[in-house]
Amino acid sequence: MKQHIYTADEALFLAPELLGGKAANLAWMTREAIPVPRWWVVTTSAFTQLLADNGLRDFIESALVNFQTSEDLNALEPIAAEIRQRVLAAKIPNSLKVELADYFGQRQHQYFAVRSSVLGEDAQGASFAGQMDSYLFQRGLAAIEESLLQVCASAFNTRALHYRLSKGIALSDIRAAVIIQEMVEGEVSGVMFTAHPLNGSRQHALISAAWGVGEGIVAGVCNTDEYTVPLQGNKITTTLADKDLAVVFDHEAGRGTKEIHVDEAKRHKSCLTDSQVQQLRDLGRLIAEYRHFPQDIEWTLRQGQFYILQTRPITRLPAPTAPVDKRIVFDNSNIQESYCGVTTPLTFSFANRGYGVVYEQTMRVLGVSEKEIQAHRGMLDNMLGLIHGRIYYNINNWYRGLLLLPSFNTNKADMERMMGLTDPVDLVQDTVMSFGDKLRKLPQVLRALFHLINGFRQMNERVKAFRAMFEAVYQSVPRRTLHTLTTGELIEQARYLDRELLQKWTSPIINDFYVMMMNGRVHRTLVAAGFEQPSVLQNNLLSGEDGIESTEPTKMLLRMCAYIRQHPALRTLVETADNATLLERIQIHDPVFHAQCLDYIEKYGDRTIGELKLESITLRQNTSFLFAVLKNYLTRDDLTPETLSANEARFRQQAEQDAFTAISSKLGAGKLRTFKTHLAKLRDAIRNRENMRLARTRMFGLYRDVFLEIGQQFAADGVLAEGRDIFYISLDELYAWYDGRAVQTNLRGLVALRKEEYASYEAEDLAHHFWTYGMVYHHNSYAYPYQESIQTEGDLTGVGCYPGIVEQKIRLIFTPDDELSLNGQILCTVRTDPGWAPLFPTAGGILVERGSTLSHSAVVARELGIPAIVGIPNITKILQDGERVRMDGALGTIVRLEHNNND
Repeated sequence: MKQHIYTADEALFLAPELLGGKAANLAWMTREAIPVPRWWVVTTSAFTQLLADNGLRDFIESALVNFQTSEDLNALEPIAAEIRQRVLAAKIPNSLKVELADYFGQRQHQYFAVRSSVLGEDAQGASFAGQMDSYLFQRGLAAIEESLLQVCASAFNTRALHYRLSKGIALSDIRAAVIIQEMVEGEVSGVMFTAHPLNGSRQHALISAAWGVGEGIVAGVCNTDEYTVPLQGNKITTTLADKDLAVVFDHEAGRGTKEIHVDEAKRHKSCLTDSQVQQLRDLGRLIAEYRHFPQDIEWTLRQGQFYILQTRPITRLPAPTAPVDKRIVFDNSNIQESYCGVTTPLTFSFANRGYGVVYEQTMRVLGVSEKEIQAHRGMLDNMLGLIHGRIYYNINNWYRGLLLLPSFNTNKADMERMMGLTDPVDLVQDTVMSFGDKLRKLPQVLRALFHLINGFRQMNERVKAFRAMFEAVYQSVPRRTLHTLTTGELIEQARYLDRELLQKWTSPIINDFYVMMMNGRVHRTLVAAGFEQPSVLQNNLLSGEDGIESTEPTKMLLRMCAYIRQHPALRTLVETADNATLLERIQIHDPVFHAQCLDYIEKYGDRTIGELKLESITLRQNTSFLFAVLKNYLTRDDLTPETLSANEARFRQQAEQDAFTAISSKLGAGKLRTFKTHLAKLRDAIRNRENMRLARTRMFGLYRDVFLEIGQQFAADGVLAEGRDIFYISLDELYAWYDGRAVQTNLRGLVALRKEEYASYEAEDLAHHFWTYGMVYHHNSYAYPYQESIQTEGDLTGVGCYPGIVEQKIRLIFTPDDELSLNGQILCTVRTDPGWAPLFPTAGGILVERGSTLSHSAVVARELGIPAIVGIPNITKILQDGERVRMDGALGTIVRLEHNNND
């Protein structure tokens, strides 16, 4: 009665657990008429009986039970060797010997290959390639029985056990089938990968070929010719090798293989013709299509006939070296001013949704049809990217948005200048249209142009209306009594802000376009007038503007300092007391000044370093930063609102004189009148932008308070471990939890995973500009390909924003928790947002690694009259805290004085 051995046709009906991985693959190839040599399988039941009859199962289980990880390799080897010796010494069950004799007793003069087929072998997750042993050219029952025991023993090869552990596969219940296959004495043999294992291309196959049988290739003995061929197409790239050795049948021994030297005439001759390469490629492509997975295929060729010996899935491919997927450019030169460093899922999801909603509304204001808006849904939903916890602009989609406006190329250059892009991108270009296409698109372009111009003309009225609308909504939120609302009511409060503020944020966006365009026009005129440093002159022209709310917090703090100086006892208290308890002590000591502090917190309590990151701790949660800044100001008795602006008028007047004279003489009076108009509009637009950004800061403050209250209530109810864990939940997840559409309701577990992941990002230093191909989080390195090594020698250069020469020590500051006292030293940091402004007045100068002439730090520095330079690559990594430098805010140069003296 048949128990253990089955023919290929019979194997088609056996369970995979009896066949093992390799035999199961041979079975389906047989069913699909793939040319494979005739074969039989000794099922895993024979292996199980072999161990049981010889008392080996319990011994093996107990010997391997303590090995849990692949790190136990050295300890594993002696145990594995003992198991193999016992298997080799085992007696083959009589029932199996009888079946072997029935099948192969009449084939004493025929040669066979005896191969392993371990359960789980050649699977998609674990190939076990090269881990077990095969025996070629075996003849006669005795040789087959000996090889069968050797194959069974090889299931316990140390490398095979180690591979199991590395893949997380337990060492218990190892079962092996054995394949006995008619031996084909191949003239040429090799391996074919239906996806390229070296460059990762899934559109190309790689074929390796050598003279003789395939054992020489698998063992690494033989040099191989290599053929790269597309799965579709016939262009073959051939690399011929010096094939000095081949592995062939050992005729003298009558069994097994041996190495021989290849005849000189064949050493450099191609093993395969182009026609054979294409034929083999077609066969491999067919197998991969059947399996729906790239394959690693062993083959041999005899007398013009290809035979497939085995196939297995390719378990891993490298990242493609020549990607064919879409390219996305990410850049954070500008946006990291607002979202510096690693941020949290709630902040990113809120910001990403906000950008999409606001720009969708802006498209409607510009007269874009609903059909066109829906066609741009992918763009609107992906204005931002989140890479290892850091927020980036998706530059592709920003450019696509510009395509909706007239004069794409001009607007593109203006936007790049405003964003501070050091690497302009040409992957999205203005469409070259026929005359008919232009006529058909003309109404859309004219409509957008009309709405845009109309929006610009009404800008001051729009800004006034926007600020009135904002103030009304702001005052309607019960900020002081949010704790009296339920979590459901708090969600509704957030959605109220979505409707009444976020979806009515078009005026700031249109004004941003206005800033971008006017800034570009002013810059181009200065370039045409022949100025060698137009950016420096343009910065001076923009200084001294009144009515910018970005500077109001600083001026209010200076007025508060003036009050402190008039009250010596209060000054002593402020200068000596601990910041954390100072507000409470002031309440008792000086109620008038306490009221000033509360008034400042009410007006500007949301303005802090990192103010657009919802997780940032503001003055509303911790007032320490307020008193750290006041103490800083008190070291400079000369600091008053009047002294800060003393030089601004002079710089502005001189800049206007230089610009107006040059433009009039070189470009004419008409150009000068136009320039003055553009300059006035740019100044207005920048003032409006800064003022409306304070409204944005206050809006974020409202959302922050709502989310913090939800977090506190969730923590009290056990939904979260602590209140601030709310920041590790995305906005849509929070809304879905309320609506009943959440795909995961275990928020504590979700937050724990995310906190661990985001903590790992803190130590990383990602590039400011890079591009990805295909799936963003797969096979991409996020590295800037032209990144130069950091030069620690020599002087540094950036973009000058406000003139003045300062020679002082550097003070590196990155967070509100750093030592904030400056006392005339030069503030040096990576990026700034408006929340940094209170630190500026006591700085002798400002150096910022990232930013442009229109960034917040540049605007505020100009208004406060502080020499500033931005866009200085790697400055915070090059300069040391306390190092003495000389900076020139006009030329944008930083001379390292102590460094040069040491040289």
